[in-house]
Amino acid sequence: MTSTEPTAHDPAGGMPDAAAPTSTIGLYEGLLLGGSPTLSARDLAEQTSTQLRRVHEFWLAMGFPAVDPDGAVFTERDLEAYRSWSELIDSGAIDLATARSLLRAESHIADRLALWQVEALVEDNARRLDLDDTSARLVALDQMSTHLDYLGRSLIYSWQRQLEALLARVDHEVAQRGHEAARRRFPLTRSLGFVDMVSYTSSSTILGGKLVGLIERFEDASRNAVTEAGGRVVKMIGDAVFFIADDLSTGLRVVTSLIERLQADDDILPVRASFVRGDVFSRSGDVFGPPVNLASRLVDVAPVGQILTDPTTAAAIAAGKGGSGYALEEFPSAELRGFGTVSPYLLSRSYD
Repeated sequence: MTSTEPTAHDPAGGMPDAAAPTSTIGLYEGLLLGGSPTLSARDLAEQTSTQLRRVHEFWLAMGFPAVDPDGAVFTERDLEAYRSWSELIDSGAIDLATARSLLRAESHIADRLALWQVEALVEDNARRLDLDDTSARLVALDQMSTHLDYLGRSLIYSWQRQLEALLARVDHEVAQRGHEAARRRFPLTRSLGFVDMVSYTSSSTILGGKLVGLIERFEDASRNAVTEAGGRVVKMIGDAVFFIADDLSTGLRVVTSLIERLQADDDILPVRASFVRGDVFSRSGDVFGPPVNLASRLVDVAPVGQILTDPTTAAAIAAGKGGSGYALEEFPSAELRGFGTVSPYLLSRSYD
């Protein structure tokens, strides 16, 4: 696609000169990569006095496929990024495995973020300008350059805010730990659960084009309810949301508020939920451990509009460890894969 009136500004704040590429992708190569690729993987290795294998590890960790060692794939900006990454490893500050993990995390999030941003702008064009999908994408391609400065600054701001919040939570948790923490199988004690839409698979074939709107509404309502109650969304899984909270009282507030909000929305399919408190661990931005698996199994057998919790969590709630205002009711035992026979409890708010 060719832009007849390029709107992209160069990093210095001026317009591209007459010799600059005028194609849309040519403009973005300049703005985002610093120019067209002129360097090969072998060039990066030679200019940094590192092995070619490390360049390949860097590129694969970025989430890109292996390249011809002598093909022009990289720019000077890539070279500097690789040099910084490689020097950090050689300094001994972190090892290669950690360097790969950090780069993989950044690249995975960046990939998902870029997709989210582009799709959001495409949807904005389609909605505001009344365009079909193809036209909306063409407009997004032409106009993305006008958003780059804001998107870059906003990303840094969001990352700084989120990192500070996480560090504060880590500091608070470590300060609260006693000797029993050393005996845990997994280091993090969390309240977590799932809420999913019932009959989503069968309904999706009937909804057709309305399916996109349903998923958007479910995700938006879920994220708002979880955040407002003090929890965090670990991930959205199509027709389900996986949430987490640091303490029992917050987790109870999250799951009850979440299911109440979703149940009250007539534009969302009926929902059901699970809630478990237990020890987990975090890797690659996700949360793992037996409590996660148990919560996943419980939501599958939960009645429509209800929350199921396990006996251990129910005992903590009954003992008042999560505060008052909650009711528990015995539920028929269920055979759960990986856990055998479990006797769960229905959890609800108590308005007495």
